[in-house]
Amino acid sequence: MRPAALLILVSLSVSSGCDKPGSGDAPVPSSTAAPVPTPVPSLTATATALPSATATATAPATATASATASATASVPVPVKHDAGAAAAAGDGGVGERPLQTWMKTNMTPAFATKDLPTVAELLDKVAAAPPPKYTRWASIAKDGATAARAGDYNATKATCRGCHDQYKAKYIAENRARPFP
Repeated sequence: MRPAALLILVSLSVSSGCDKPGSGDAPVPSSTAAPVPTPVPSLTATATALPSATATATAPATATASATASATASVPVPVKHDAGAAAAAGDGGVGERPLQTWMKTNMTPAFATKDLPTVAELLDKVAAAPPPKYTRWASIAKDGATAARAGDYNATKATCRGCHDQYKAKYIAENRARPFP
């Protein structure tokens, strides 16, 4: 038997309270006993979160196996959006456009509360600021304002949808940074 295995077996029998062979509490080690794995002194785990946080932990091992774990995760960093600063910058800010910022700040709340008189006023502003070569822009916005003044929420919403279907992708491609209004 190897000396390291014998030392482990003796240590185990002493820690279990067995002080002499044949006491009945623990089997007597023999030359045919299965080998016992050597304990590993520590277990280490490391985790890293982006963009700049790193954590490492080390703890004493209680098992006879060795393990190492490592993980990396992307953590989105919240970005505060200032609509006024984004519009003033002219590029609309990260992922935003001046018209989009204006719509989110003005039109979205008015539609959410079904404040059709305000929607009508806002659509008048949209009608007054058509980009060049967008021939139906003003007439679509005026139709929406007329529907809003008549109190027809669904017709107003339909005119907005029609304008978005016809012009949104083109406007983003051609006029992304265009100031509005």
